[in-house]
Amino acid sequence: MNDQIEHAKPEGNTVAEKEFYDSISNPNTRKEYRNGLQRFSQWFGKTADEILAMRKEDLKSPEQFQRRRFERELEKFHTYLKEEGQSTNSARTYCLGLRQFFRYYEVPIVLRRGSDVGKVVLTDKTYPLTIEDIRKMYAVGDLKQRTILSLGKDLALRIKDFVNIKKADLPDLNQEPPIPFDIMTGKEEVLAKGHLSAETVELLKTYLPTIANNPNPYLFPSNGEGAIDEDTVRWNLKELARKAGIVVPKGKRLTFHVFRKLFISTGKNLNIDPDIVKALCGKSVDASILTYMTTVQWREAFSKIADQLKITQMTNKNHAKLEELEERNKKLEENVLALNMALEVALKRLEEIDPKFKAKGEEMRRILALKKWQQPSGREE
Repeated sequence: MNDQIEHAKPEGNTVAEKEFYDSISNPNTRKEYRNGLQRFSQWFGKTADEILAMRKEDLKSPEQFQRRRFERELEKFHTYLKEEGQSTNSARTYCLGLRQFFRYYEVPIVLRRGSDVGKVVLTDKTYPLTIEDIRKMYAVGDLKQRTILSLGKDLALRIKDFVNIKKADLPDLNQEPPIPFDIMTGKEEVLAKGHLSAETVELLKTYLPTIANNPNPYLFPSNGEGAIDEDTVRWNLKELARKAGIVVPKGKRLTFHVFRKLFISTGKNLNIDPDIVKALCGKSVDASILTYMTTVQWREAFSKIADQLKITQMTNKNHAKLEELEERNKKLEENVLALNMALEVALKRLEEIDPKFKAKGEEMRRILALKKWQQPSGREE
């Protein structure tokens, strides 16, 4: 487009735009598409309604060149953005606005093979939070923040699915952990075969009474009637990291998505079937994965990952040590009982052989307090 057209600035949302934006549930996605569509509209010098009408007319043309006009215009727009200094990924995102707008109204654009418009440069601006980082954050968090951390790393859901969990959605927490917790995800509409670890279950049992009288149905309620805001969750993560002394490098972001990446990478390191790991956290997989796996197999796969992602690691170690000592004590008591019973049998045998030994046997019983080890049916002689 020429300079006169590219600087034209149609204002406000048109009827077609508003309906399109209202159809997008995710606020971040809606913002991206709005920015892209309005940027193209300014560059092209037409409103969204006018652009849509032109697209519909183009598709009626018998000439393929005319039908593909907006494919060419979109490539020009992409080139303009790149010359303006936009990155490859940013230029692609801006172009998505028009592409999704046309798709919504069932007049989609088909990019030519090899088009730069759809190019993506793989980047990772997310700070790779480790389980050690999460433990540090847990140590400085309050009960609600700790519950978010523990539940977040167990379920590894997208943030929107996470904040939309309701109290009524939770499974019976009195089951033996890990407890299955199936969740239907919003973006891909697939069933996440989630589970709750023992430490998350204990946190939930402590946290739930604090919101028992709140009529808000959400597990993490806002001050109003809805769920906690996604930005509030992100702010809490950043604040916990700051308090824990975790320095996020310049150019990196600390987002809720780190739980998803940590869960998936841990599963990969443990050589667990990638499709199983994806299904556990609600990523799209072949439907057969969800049917041939048994409850035990889901639990086993989750348990392997959860064992590597324990937050209260030291507490769990101490608990294991205590269980080991209790088991040793139990075995010691059993050995003592067996020894005393054997001694009692020996004393009775001696008394049968030599009646004079009976007095000595009674004295030995008093000394060793054997009577308390006798079986309930036993009687003093």
